[in-house]
Amino acid sequence: MIVATATDTAYVELTAVLLASLAANTGGEIGRVVVFCDNVGAEDQARMRASYTRDNIAFVDLAREMERHFGARPVNHHLSRTAYARILMPLLLPEAQGRLLYVDCDTLINAPLAPLAGLDMQRFAVAAVDDVARLDPARHAARNIAIGLPGAMRYFNSGVLLIDLDQWRRESLSEKVMAFAADHPDLPMMDQDALNGTLRGNWLALDERWNLHRRLVKGRYEGDPVDWDDAAIIHFIGQIKPNYADCDHPARARFLAHRARTPFAQAKMKTKLSRKIAKRVRKWQRFRNWLGRRLLGTGQAA
Repeated sequence: MIVATATDTAYVELTAVLLASLAANTGGEIGRVVVFCDNVGAEDQARMRASYTRDNIAFVDLAREMERHFGARPVNHHLSRTAYARILMPLLLPEAQGRLLYVDCDTLINAPLAPLAGLDMQRFAVAAVDDVARLDPARHAARNIAIGLPGAMRYFNSGVLLIDLDQWRRESLSEKVMAFAADHPDLPMMDQDALNGTLRGNWLALDERWNLHRRLVKGRYEGDPVDWDDAAIIHFIGQIKPNYADCDHPARARFLAHRARTPFAQAKMKTKLSRKIAKRVRKWQRFRNWLGRRLLGTGQAA
């Protein structure tokens, strides 16, 4: 089974911690790890590589592919265009067959992944976990209706996707999802809406332990008790990430334990001010790269 993720300059640290957790909790079920990078420089790639203690890892730059397919697609206040990367992965790995497990870079692997490698996918191209919006029926229905789905239809979170590469290609899903995104330029949840709108419930539901996520308010979880220890994959959704000084996520201690085994072990936690500054710098870097590609046919890694 291939494990893949996607990152840009804003999420290098989170990706490094994900890779450390992957190395710590998995074994022979993982044949290959692929990190798709959107304008991530050599130094940051080296930091991520140092966080993963095995040699079955590769880094693939997809900046030009992202620009070609999704350069005009909108992004929102906390999602970058790398959110669309999972749609391209089956096309960018044409020789790969079998299973691909896509995980967002703000996840932690907390248990072996062998059960997913051997799962009967029942001829579905995608297996995933219901989005947390299911806990709010009105919110769930509104999200579905906004993309043309029946209000009660199941809607998955795209942060963890188990993909049957052969079935995905047979159904031409990359092309269909990209067409859906092009026809719906204002998707609130971007790629997640495009995937759900295209598949229309034709996917296999996984137990939530494979993508345990809950909505936090200002970095704090105040909902019903959740057994984070039992989760196989922990997903830190929302704007407040576990490497932020103001994060109080119940599973943050696990994140910090894996972070201690990466080159970011001694890095300062991000504050609100430092995040604002970094956000403005990244915005300028993206504009610089875009302008270089458009006007000069160049573009430096941001």
